[in-house]
Amino acid sequence: MKKKSTQMIVTLGLLVALHIILSRFLSVNAWNMKIGFAFVAVFVGAYLYGPIAGAVVGGLGDFLGAILFPIGAYFPGFTLNCALTGVVMGLLLYKKQSPLRVVLAVLIDQLVISMWITPLWISILYGSPYWPLIISRLPQIGIMVVVEIVVTLLMIKIMERIKAPQMMAENEAPVDALKEQRKAIRKASIAAREAISPEERPEKCAAIIAKIVDSEEYKSAKNILVYSAIRGEVSLDGLKEYADRDGKVLAYPLVISAKEMIALVPKTEDDWADGFHGIREPKKETCDEMKPEDIDLVICPCTAFDEDLGRMGMGAGYYDRYLETCGNAKIVAVAFECQKVDSVMRQEWDKPMEKVFSEKNVYSK
Repeated sequence: MKKKSTQMIVTLGLLVALHIILSRFLSVNAWNMKIGFAFVAVFVGAYLYGPIAGAVVGGLGDFLGAILFPIGAYFPGFTLNCALTGVVMGLLLYKKQSPLRVVLAVLIDQLVISMWITPLWISILYGSPYWPLIISRLPQIGIMVVVEIVVTLLMIKIMERIKAPQMMAENEAPVDALKEQRKAIRKASIAAREAISPEERPEKCAAIIAKIVDSEEYKSAKNILVYSAIRGEVSLDGLKEYADRDGKVLAYPLVISAKEMIALVPKTEDDWADGFHGIREPKKETCDEMKPEDIDLVICPCTAFDEDLGRMGMGAGYYDRYLETCGNAKIVAVAFECQKVDSVMRQEWDKPMEKVFSEKNVYSK
């Protein structure tokens, strides 16, 4: 992020300089007419970073150009016009370019800003009649509409050719590297929890369950989604005794497709079967379904966690998708202390936990 911010600042600085050069040295000025290409710098800023960046390039470029290389009297209205051009280009052309959007952006720039607002500033600055100024600018408007549309379309093609390999270098490679790093974290954390001795495991699980039962999330919940442990996960089997005592209803996940799971409430041992990935799951035909909106507390398994309450699952995304539907539930996770890492490198779709319970600590915000 720091690298990208620095790159953006440097790029915008160069574009401001380009705007000054194009507007002050490579444009034709004749009274209230100006034929030039300063819009190119504004477009590039808006194309790369959006409307605010476009406004910065246009406004700052005009202001600094007027201070460093004055052409007539300075008037802030002209600076405002340049900033507005950047906003218009950013709103219409940032991440969503098309010929129609280009035409619309140019027409707004020329037929609104240049044709109607610029004469107003000239009229105020020099005391000239407003309507004659508009009429006198019509030739410039006609020329600039054509020039700006043609040049902007050409610039889009150039920018796409420049940006494509840059995006591959900056985005795709890190994504592959990040994927490998997360895979390594997942593998190491699973190995760590599986290495816990049979003698220590029940004690550690009991300590975690005790912390859950003592938590406000558990005490205030009626319907709780838990899970059946696999591959060394924290076993929550001991929680059922407390749930029965406290009048809680425990539901368990059932995977019903490659991307979907539901929550079911088993009542007897006959309601269980070996299901997807060999996980012990409740039978859909004999269990009642618990709707996501009725769940008060979700206790998630995890392969790794960090102190920022990031959770890493097995990588299939079942919980990430299901948690989006549990609008009324508190979301927590359980793990052994040996599964804590510096960072799980949480992705934008990974929902952070509200608490993580281990045998030693309760991690919270």
